[in-house]
Amino acid sequence: MSRAKTIQSRLNYCQTQLTALKEADLPAQATALGLALNERGQVLVTFLGQDLLVTNEGVEAAQEGQVSVDVKSVVAHYLTSRGRGPLKGEYVPINRLTGISVSPSSPSSNLAKPLEMIDGDYARFQKAASQIGGQYQGAVSSGAQSWLFGGLPLLPVKIDFFEKDEEFPFELKILFDSSANIIASYECLELYIMCLTVGLLMAGGWIQDPDECERSFL
Repeated sequence: MSRAKTIQSRLNYCQTQLTALKEADLPAQATALGLALNERGQVLVTFLGQDLLVTNEGVEAAQEGQVSVDVKSVVAHYLTSRGRGPLKGEYVPINRLTGISVSPSSPSSNLAKPLEMIDGDYARFQKAASQIGGQYQGAVSSGAQSWLFGGLPLLPVKIDFFEKDEEFPFELKILFDSSANIIASYECLELYIMCLTVGLLMAGGWIQDPDECERSFL
């Protein structure tokens, strides 16, 4: 992964996004990007099941708890985006947006190992996806079970879950609306996939420590 190779590079990227956030016109940005503000002027975001408050000073948990550096990066980047959509309703893998070659069986070649932990356990995946804000969209024509994560309204992500059978192995595809590269940079999309993967594996109990998953990306 380009900027996610090391903890330090991700910290540096986060600092860049938080610096840009300091200069943002948050009321205007929140309105344009489909987010609401509270009476204090804080932007309200529910990202992968975690309630967040965003100000020019940063991204914090609405309740007690830590916000990961990568979640801060994605949310801050979204709120400083100049993109406005509209959504196209066609969902594609990250390589279709960026032109970068990745494994056809995973959203990024770096993600194959951590996603293998799910091992086709759809019942467990369902619970995990619901816990982090996923909404079931039903079965799609390809035979997958489809889930939508829409916490960032103009940057929705869909997961298509293909259950294994006698002929084909389990497969999981992470897909972005085809307008995503108008809203977010490649680095942000990579980090979104990382946050989503870590969130799923934590919620499903496949891992206990997010670092255990993040090491698999490096």
